[in-house]
Amino acid sequence: MTGSKRLFKFQYLIYGLLFIILTGFYSNSNAQQSEDDGRPNIIIFVADDAGWRDFGTYGNKVVQTPNIDQLAHGGLQFENAFLTTAQCSPSRISILSGLYPHATGAEDLHMPLPEGTRILPGYLGDEGYFTGHMRKTHYGPHADAQFDWYSEDLSASFPSFLDKTGEKPFFLWVGFSDPHRGYGDAPEVHAPEDILVPPYLVDSFETRKDLAKYYDEISRMDGQIGQFLKILEEQERRNNTLILFLSDNGAPFPRAKGTVYDAGIKTPLIINWPGKIKPGAKYEGLTSVIDLTPTILDVAGMVIPEQMQGKSIEPVFMFKPCRAANTFSVSAIGTIATSISGACGRSGLNLFATPTRELPHGTPADIGGSPSFRALIRKKKKGTLTHDQSRLFGYRDQELSCMTCKKIHVRSTM
Repeated sequence: MTGSKRLFKFQYLIYGLLFIILTGFYSNSNAQQSEDDGRPNIIIFVADDAGWRDFGTYGNKVVQTPNIDQLAHGGLQFENAFLTTAQCSPSRISILSGLYPHATGAEDLHMPLPEGTRILPGYLGDEGYFTGHMRKTHYGPHADAQFDWYSEDLSASFPSFLDKTGEKPFFLWVGFSDPHRGYGDAPEVHAPEDILVPPYLVDSFETRKDLAKYYDEISRMDGQIGQFLKILEEQERRNNTLILFLSDNGAPFPRAKGTVYDAGIKTPLIINWPGKIKPGAKYEGLTSVIDLTPTILDVAGMVIPEQMQGKSIEPVFMFKPCRAANTFSVSAIGTIATSISGACGRSGLNLFATPTRELPHGTPADIGGSPSFRALIRKKKKGTLTHDQSRLFGYRDQELSCMTCKKIHVRSTM
């Protein structure tokens, strides 16, 4: 072989290798981008009206939530995480702003975020993140405008969102509409006879079926989360994506949503970050969702605005001492729609409740028409309510109550 031919073959080999390397680089550039600059992609999954107990990883042996359970088993599960309020829009605005509801100017249900108030996607967008939102917003136009991208579809439009991120790290808030009422359109995967009915509800087929349909919607949401995770894996973005899962308030049943009982304001909270958070870890310290936005800004290497009332709990991820971790948590609710008002605070295992005097327990409109509530009304008319059930129809006392058993115990009179 002549020298010129050998040189030609050598050059051809070099060009071929360069083509393979460059092709691989460009095909994986999106997946590697945020790893290169050290900032994670961030996804927050938010359930709509899901009680903290209603997931397999939190001890429910009936509900089918394999994907959420896997996020917990591969990450960090918070055992005592609390919301700042027990209704949808003020809760979500509080989470995104790092402010208590009364400080956001949108403390009541359906109140929009006031103009000029910034939320998490606005801060992240300033630092180069591409921000997106799916399905339920419920914040008002000034909050919606702080996202770069929006879609009504769930996992079906996720690939197009990822395509639009380019070389930027991304933030995505997924606001599920499950398991909010009304029910009936989710696949039936739970049998009424398998349901465990809490003592403050009537243990009847009507109530069991109502709870089974609620579980069905939770399972549908779980399946959608599984689709998101699958797409992340396929696009090789899973390893550098920080994922959070939580609920905006308690289950849409009597004595839950719209109350400052644990069933109304305690939330499941799972944080999963491969390679950063120890798999299968559980944190039992008191935690407030007001700290989530400051924590995300901290993780992204940003300065936390002074006006934020929440503090970063990033050290909890690494099981380090955390001066900002909560020693006291406050939740409150006040709404014209249901005449509900009250507040509670926690310090360790101590719980202090201050419900409004001489008002009956309020019932949100969607719960008032539910089969579970109608079963209680019928039993009340017959005079056969149990003690736990009768408390739903009693009057709240203004006297401060303090319990050390993680339950609010407010005296009521018939």
